[in-house]
Amino acid sequence: MNLQPLYDVKSRLEQAAIAGVGLLGEDFRLQRAAEALKPLAAASPVFAKIDGGLAKLLTAPPERRPGLLLDVLALVDAVAYTQAKTGIDGELEPLPAGGGVYRQISYGQMQPLLTALTTTGGGRMETVQSAWDNHPEFFQDYRVLPAVVGGLGDSYGEMAELCATLLKKLGPAAVPAVKRGFDPAGKKEMARRVEVVAAIQGKEASPWLREILGPAKKDVRAAVITALGGDSGNTGLLLNLARYERGKNLDAALAGLALQDGEEVAAYWEERLQKDHLSVKFLSGARTEWASDLVARGLWELMERLLAGEREISADIHAMLRLWWSAARGKSSPSMLDLWRWTDAKLADIDQVRGEKGQRLGLGTELTALLLDSLCQAGPGPLCGLCLGLWEKHRGKARYLPHGAVASLLTRPAAEVYDEFSPYVPTSRPLLGGAQKQALHNAALAGLSEARWNGGAGRYEVGAGWPAAQPLDKRWAKRLTHAVWKTTMHDFKMPSPFGYGEHLDEYDLIITRLFDPAGPEIRQELAPYLRQRMRELGNYQTYSRWLFALGCTPQGALKDSMLQSGKPAYLYYVWGLLNDGAKSLTPDETARLCQEVLDANYIRREDTAMAQKVLPWTAEQLRAGRPFPEWNDWWNMR
Repeated sequence: MNLQPLYDVKSRLEQAAIAGVGLLGEDFRLQRAAEALKPLAAASPVFAKIDGGLAKLLTAPPERRPGLLLDVLALVDAVAYTQAKTGIDGELEPLPAGGGVYRQISYGQMQPLLTALTTTGGGRMETVQSAWDNHPEFFQDYRVLPAVVGGLGDSYGEMAELCATLLKKLGPAAVPAVKRGFDPAGKKEMARRVEVVAAIQGKEASPWLREILGPAKKDVRAAVITALGGDSGNTGLLLNLARYERGKNLDAALAGLALQDGEEVAAYWEERLQKDHLSVKFLSGARTEWASDLVARGLWELMERLLAGEREISADIHAMLRLWWSAARGKSSPSMLDLWRWTDAKLADIDQVRGEKGQRLGLGTELTALLLDSLCQAGPGPLCGLCLGLWEKHRGKARYLPHGAVASLLTRPAAEVYDEFSPYVPTSRPLLGGAQKQALHNAALAGLSEARWNGGAGRYEVGAGWPAAQPLDKRWAKRLTHAVWKTTMHDFKMPSPFGYGEHLDEYDLIITRLFDPAGPEIRQELAPYLRQRMRELGNYQTYSRWLFALGCTPQGALKDSMLQSGKPAYLYYVWGLLNDGAKSLTPDETARLCQEVLDANYIRREDTAMAQKVLPWTAEQLRAGRPFPEWNDWWNMR
């Protein structure tokens, strides 16, 4: 049945409703559409009813036309709705393999994400990241996956990097889409595709990488050569590339060779370092025995020459030293351990080295920090034994106290670690030697700061993600919250992890990431401590959220902290805070926080009247069992 006459009638009636019924007598298009509908009227009662309504409308006096028009238009709309269908003509075909899968998700849900991925402008990264956090399944959809791949070429570099990160998280399912349409002579987008495929497939990517190496150009070629370094089967190819490539491509070949092993590779690097000392930077990520020995030998020779001279160095020599020190990070061959022992014996001389203008350089302090960083990178192993030995040798001094604490966290029972290092965090003010004991306190905190609770993995970790030997002793919570000093080795403020312009003492950042918040003993100590600190410091946005993470409320401290902050609050930020609180607190607890914000009476003057409406109303809503309102609900009450 051809329904086009019905749709023509519907269109003309809608036009008449807009133009006015006074022109109906002259609307020949409506009359023609009514005539075309008559065959349908003869075939179906419902169309006959529409035909009758049209006849009445076209012959009615002007005063009756508005009502008749609405009646017949309503009937036409209803019939058109029942006849509606979706789809396009043609045979159904399966989706192309590897281009994503079908997800039963409406376009309305997808539209903000697709817009963010395919347009320009601010706020897009937040939209994409939020979609990933809340609906990662969207990114497997055949409509979204190609857009994420296209995002690798986004003009905003950070968006392109975010798309690369998300594709890596999607794993093997994303590889066909990333390879589809790949151009080895392309630009940065194609280089990112190579990076994504190599990160997902690892060694399995080598055949494809070798295939595209020949035609690859510029950034893409450098990316391919870099990726080849992930497979030990490419050693010969990389050695060959290192002999004739130049510029970025040579750097990529050297970076790949640094990850290889074998006598031929070691010999190549020994020869190269003799010709070009600066090439040592490529060995920073190498963990092979030969790399550790080469770096240790070269650095030892460099340091001996330095100490044998006049002990004044130029900025260029200082920069080269730092390159070699960086290459030593995480390496733990016997030669490297011997170098660290020699360094310890020579620290007094090393500390005397000055710059070309006679200024102190603090090289000994730099080396001590480098050893701690190296230990955190290497994890359990020979460096732990070395650092424990240095700590035993210099016990009572601050220099190696962080190293001893980290090595102990990695290798010793938790109770032993607490018993040995907790005395360096006193809970009562010492009568004598306060400055020295505070320095030891700060050093102990430097060691403890390398530990943290990883909620996702469900374990305590140290340094670069190494599992602690045992879960942290719970006694640390009481010790740290009752410590005399709330200081660390740094005397500057740190930005809040939640933003809002708040800056915090590093001490509190350390202890809040140190513990598993699920433990009742931890909550018992941390909750009152955090409430007290928020009263003292006025950083209510951060401390409240730390309390929420513990399942606790800032009630009783929120008002004082808002007043202590010295800045009247933006109401939108207050909404965000209470909204976060509602996710972990009871409705009554959240309602009490609404009242406490109202009692503080410290909202921006522009928002005060609105706050006095929305806060009591929100408390009523919560106590009535309704969910915490959206920001639009507040905004509409202004």
